Amino acid sequence: MNRSLVIAIALSIVAIGWVLSGSHKSTKEEAPSIVGSEVVPDKFRVKVKTIVAETMPDNLYLQGQIEAAREIEIKAEVQGVITRLGSKKGSRLKQGDHILELDLSDRLARLKKAKAELEVKKSERKAGAKLQEKNLLSKNQHQQNIANVLAGEAEVKEIEVEISKTRVKAPFASVLNDVHVEMGDFVSIGDALVFLVDDSHVLISAEVPQQYIAKIALGQRVEATLLDDRKLEGSISFISTSANPNTKTFRIEAKAKNVKNIMRFGQSARVSILLGEQKAHKLTASLLDLDSEGVLQVKGVDGKNRVVTHSVDIIRSERDGLWLKGLPDEFRVITIGQGFVSQGDEVVAVDEQEKAAETL
Repeated sequence: MNRSLVIAIALSIVAIGWVLSGSHKSTKEEAPSIVGSEVVPDKFRVKVKTIVAETMPDNLYLQGQIEAAREIEIKAEVQGVITRLGSKKGSRLKQGDHILELDLSDRLARLKKAKAELEVKKSERKAGAKLQEKNLLSKNQHQQNIANVLAGEAEVKEIEVEISKTRVKAPFASVLNDVHVEMGDFVSIGDALVFLVDDSHVLISAEVPQQYIAKIALGQRVEATLLDDRKLEGSISFISTSANPNTKTFRIEAKAKNVKNIMRFGQSARVSILLGEQKAHKLTASLLDLDSEGVLQVKGVDGKNRVVTHSVDIIRSERDGLWLKGLPDEFRVITIGQGFVSQGDEVVAVDEQEKAAETL
C-alpha cells in the first residue's frame, strides 16, 4: 500500500478518536446529577447583597422659573409732551419718587378760571339764601345755586387731578426696568411710559402635572435651585384651580424673600416641593432590568434562594446611583448574574460579604 495513504488513514483515526474523547468528556461534565430516579439540574450561582431601605424626603421635582414679586407698566393718563425725565433706566426708586413729567399746557389757566367761577357761584348761593329767607327767591332757584357751586367744585377738582397726573411717580419701591419715551415725545392717553419691577420678593413658579396636584397644598415648602447653584426657599401661596388645557398642568406660585439679592428674573430653576417622607433603596443603574412589558424591575432572591422580581420607580438620580421605590424594606438583590436567571429559578446565592471574608 502507498505509504502516504497509510499515513493519511492513521492521522484520520487519531483525529476521530480525539474528537470522540472530547465529546464524551463534555457530555460527562454537563450531565445532570441523579438522585434516586429524579434528575436534578445544576443550580446557577449568583452573587447577592442585602440592602435595607432608608428614609428620605419625598420630593416632587419640576422645571420652573423665578419671577419678580410685581411687574407693572405705567401708561399715560393724560396727553402732553414729555418735559422732564427724573430717573434713568435701571435706577432704584423709592415709593413716591418722580419718574417723569408732562407739560402743563393750559391746565393752570383752566384751574385759575374754574376757581374764579366757583367763587362767583358761591356768592350767588349765599345771596340767594338770604333772599329765600324773605320769600324773594323760589326754592328751585336756590337749589340751582347750590348745584352750580357743587359743579364748580367738581370742575376745580377734576383739573387738579389732571395736573397731578402730569407728574408720574413710583407707586412702590422698585427698579425702573425700562423707559419707553424720550424728552419731547408727545404721548396720548394709554401710551406706555415706563416699566417697573418690584424685586423685594421672588416668585417661584412651576407647572404641576395633574397626577400630583392632589398632593399639593398651600404652605408646603418649595426650594428653587438656579443654574448657578443659588438656592431660594419659600412656601406655596397660590395653586391654580384650572388646568392648562394644552398641557393638563396646574400653575403654582411660592413667595420667597430676596435674600440672595437676585436682580435678573425669568431665569429657569429646578423646583423641589417637599411632599413628606418615604423609604427608598439606592442602587447602581446596572442592577436595573426590563420586564417583557418594558417596566423597570430589580431581581433578587427570597429565603428559599428562588429568584424574585419587583417593579420599581426612580425617585431621584445621583452621580453614584439611583434612588428607587417599590422594593421590600430588606431585600437580597442579585448583583452579579441577574441577566442569566428568571423569576422562580432556584439558584445558589453567594453573599458578597461572605465572599469578601473568605478572600481575606
